[in-house]
Amino acid sequence: MPKNDGTPPAKPTRATPRSKTQPRYAWLHQSLLNDIVSGTYPVGSLLPTEAQLSATFGVSRHTVREATRRLVDIGLIVRYPSIGTVVTSAQPGVARPSYVAGLGSMKDILAYTDQTRLEVFGETVAVADEAMAESLRCEAGSKWLVLHTNRCLVENGRVISYTRVYLRPEFEKIKEKLHGNHPSIYKMLQDDYGQEIHRIRQQIEATLMPENALFQLGLESGSPALRMLRAYVDPQDRLLTVSENFYIADRFKLQTEWERGEEP
Repeated sequence: MPKNDGTPPAKPTRATPRSKTQPRYAWLHQSLLNDIVSGTYPVGSLLPTEAQLSATFGVSRHTVREATRRLVDIGLIVRYPSIGTVVTSAQPGVARPSYVAGLGSMKDILAYTDQTRLEVFGETVAVADEAMAESLRCEAGSKWLVLHTNRCLVENGRVISYTRVYLRPEFEKIKEKLHGNHPSIYKMLQDDYGQEIHRIRQQIEATLMPENALFQLGLESGSPALRMLRAYVDPQDRLLTVSENFYIADRFKLQTEWERGEEP
């Protein structure tokens, strides 16, 4: 992590000329990319804040977010809460395609949970009010540990969603294992607590990315997301855990395929 020694951030080089038809975010993206590749902002250093970049280049913070989001997507920078935006590479990569998931059966979902990992960045405790009880289909007044996480792909570490994980208090020790190449929550419920997942309920809808996830994901306010809520139920029809996933619009695709005469 970069050292915070009070040294002001490096000044950017002269911005690249902007054509009349070039969007401001594309122009700013190219200017920042040039500064990173040239070493003005070396690997391990902090990029200036949104406010600083906005003032330096004379653009809106909305433009800054869109420009830096593209730097995140090609692997040049990473945002860290309470630290800032860190330059992680000086070699831009190719924009990565969306992750395609087929979640049409329990087998598909359990295979998918083995292909992703969770990075916990916060936690809260929630008591189910009527709205939450209706959404999760849990008991009103029941207590839940809510983990705020980023869901990443095992193969390359790419973040594909902001995910809230709801755990009953008796399963709270699961959070201690959610780091590195951890087992799926399904497997931990089975192996550590002897819980059997009998049924998975999945609900999908279009929505906006929650405000508390925007900075971590490098997105602007009002960014679209695909909300996918998956509830895991035992043979006695008791809700064990819920994952509420908000998938980034250009990083995730849901694909299912059936043939006549087959069960979906």
